Amino acid sequence: MKAVILAAGIASRLRPLTTNRPKCMVRVCNKPLLEYQLDAYRRANVKDIYIVAGYEAQAIRDYCNRIADLNIHVIESVDYKTTNNMYSLYLTRDYVKNEAFILNNADLIIDGNMVNMMVQDTHPDLIMVDTSQYNDESMKIRVNENGDIIDISKKISEQDAYGCSIDYYKFSSRTSKILFDTIEDIIENQKNRNQWTEVALQLLLQNQAIKMQPINTNRLPWVEIDNYADLSIADALFSDIDANLKNIELLFLDLDGTVYLGNTIIDGSREFIEKMKKAGKSIYFLSNNSSKDKKQYVEKLKMFNIEAKEDNIILSTDGLVHYLNEKGIKSVYVVGTEALVAMIENSGISVSDVNPEYVIVGYDTELTYEKLAKAGLFINRGIEVLATHCDMVCPTPEGAIPDAGSMLKLLEAATGKTPKEIFGKPHASMIYHILEKNGIQPKHAAMIGDRMYTDMKLAENAGIKSILVLSGETTRDDVQEADIHIDLIVPSLRALLPPTLSV
Repeated sequence: MKAVILAAGIASRLRPLTTNRPKCMVRVCNKPLLEYQLDAYRRANVKDIYIVAGYEAQAIRDYCNRIADLNIHVIESVDYKTTNNMYSLYLTRDYVKNEAFILNNADLIIDGNMVNMMVQDTHPDLIMVDTSQYNDESMKIRVNENGDIIDISKKISEQDAYGCSIDYYKFSSRTSKILFDTIEDIIENQKNRNQWTEVALQLLLQNQAIKMQPINTNRLPWVEIDNYADLSIADALFSDIDANLKNIELLFLDLDGTVYLGNTIIDGSREFIEKMKKAGKSIYFLSNNSSKDKKQYVEKLKMFNIEAKEDNIILSTDGLVHYLNEKGIKSVYVVGTEALVAMIENSGISVSDVNPEYVIVGYDTELTYEKLAKAGLFINRGIEVLATHCDMVCPTPEGAIPDAGSMLKLLEAATGKTPKEIFGKPHASMIYHILEKNGIQPKHAAMIGDRMYTDMKLAENAGIKSILVLSGETTRDDVQEADIHIDLIVPSLRALLPPTLSV
């Protein structure tokens, strides 16, 4: 048994994600779509695979060149802009005509058992179908009283449809010859190179030149990726996090960009938090924003009808203050708000512009040039910098604004110096004491946030589960370039509310 994967398309509906890459290289749960398909062929012990590439074909070649356990042959369609997938299949005729093979389109993410189901099935010619849904955009099939497929088309009505094809086909050697003979006639004699493979299949099924049976997906997950909404569905279905959060006992929740944006609550946040509390899960709110104290955060959450205690608020300043006290520091200079100054002074440390031992940089919404000038002078005299956190921007309803990380870059440009220590996310020390206090193992905790380099990196550093929400700073395009593991990606906390993710 051989395999043919058709991957020549442009995928314009997924731009800018596919501006410089083929659709099959788009990642879901840190793995390209193509790899899900190859994994399915591995499970079925199908080793000889022919991939027809077109748009950004070199990316597919480069990826496949690193794979040693499969015999992958990449065939390039130079006319991918003016042809369709029937022509792509036509290009494989010298390799699979007259031989049994499985055919699939490369824009699919499927359960790893599906191909093996087709290989093990005794019927020689099959179309994998999902009988649980009807989709206007999908190819539907119609069967006769004997269960044989007699038509395939997008135009089959819901009343007449047996199910939707998921674009996986199994052909015997006999059917392979008939199919390629028909495709060759359409392309070589009729000079029609811009047709779907299903046009040839429909002709053969309606004329009863071939006999094919449906094989049901048995509700195994699959998604055809056409747009960003499809990616969101795939992210949820194929995540390796416990699908319904049952094994998660403690949640760390980012605030800005996750629970709210500025003074506006993000839809579904309150309901999700209430649901988690009712399920008996411990919730801690994390923020790198050092411009406010814990009481202010409690009051802000109360404004959204979300109850929280100061003990459940973890700020980047907590680690900073602990460090200063542990080192016996007596005096510091602060580039930060009055709230940050008060938190440091309340811990017994003096805030002064006379011979400070450290320069502290936080998110300063009360920033003045005088503060920056003094900080720069101290740093140039050799006084080291400690930063509450490293966030470059702070999300707001109007857009991103400069955060502490941007202020650090400004001072670095002026002095050539970088911080000695940076606290807050993504440093695992920010949450270790909470896990120990609650007696929770990392595998039973999760971090939910909107930023890759703080929230998701914290989860990775601490060895806890990670859930990325796209309601704040990070976009789905950013995820494609990330080298950070993410267990689940959702549009917002509301996406964790449906029964499919019940607790």
